[in-house]
Amino acid sequence: MKNEYFVSPQWLNDHLHDENVVIVDASAPMPTQTIDYHQLWLDNHIPGAQFFNLDKIANLQTHLPHMLPEPEIFRQAVSAMGISENHLVIIYDQGNMFSAPRAWWTFKIFGTRNIRILEGGLQGWQQVGYPTESGEVTRQPQIFNSQFTPEKVYSQEQILDALHNKAPIQFIDARAEDRFQAKVPEPRPGLRMGHIPGSKNVPWTTLIDNGSYKSPDEISAIFKKQGVDLKQPMMTSCGSGMTAAVLVLGLDMIGHKEVGLYDGSWAEWGADDSLPLEK
Repeated sequence: MKNEYFVSPQWLNDHLHDENVVIVDASAPMPTQTIDYHQLWLDNHIPGAQFFNLDKIANLQTHLPHMLPEPEIFRQAVSAMGISENHLVIIYDQGNMFSAPRAWWTFKIFGTRNIRILEGGLQGWQQVGYPTESGEVTRQPQIFNSQFTPEKVYSQEQILDALHNKAPIQFIDARAEDRFQAKVPEPRPGLRMGHIPGSKNVPWTTLIDNGSYKSPDEISAIFKKQGVDLKQPMMTSCGSGMTAAVLVLGLDMIGHKEVGLYDGSWAEWGADDSLPLEK
């Protein structure tokens, strides 16, 4: 096993049939995409991998996309997938590390003890010639005992309170620089352009290279270059709470394990004309 965050394709291939290992495909489309990742998973996945649908194992009572589900909804879903909190969960996506960190964050926030991401994702697995399969995958149901840590999930109200009281927390936005600086329209219709006042911009793609995270030293340098004080409290956001988790994982890798994530992100903040913004 590579470290506490990732496994290599070779490691996973060697442990593909371990009883304690559960593999999850957590692919999700970007807001401009209409890709049906569930169908792509049905067509082609790592042997034994189940599909974790971030848009359905979510809070469906809101218009916001893929918001964190209630603990009971998550518990029921992953229990039916044959996952307990004690399994070693291996997550991958079919893209460039776009959605796997969000699934990593979701499993962590509900108490999964052992979780890793497959470096290179499905593409990296196939590039080294390991097998894939197609069709549905089922496992014997298990009991997942949730242990929710809500203090790491930020709300709009908490951000407004922090802005009003000039709290020392830093807001770090994972969107592309041109969106952050209001140079291009948001991909989701009807959203304002700009960012939460005082935010720093660390585009999520700057942490990733060919489907894998850069080294901890490189990640530290990227955050510092963007003006982030790594000694102060931090909260991440993005377009819809997806790639904010890329930053959370990157910060976790360099020793900052108490970072918050604004789940509503710009999909919520940008839709409300009453909320302050900067351009």
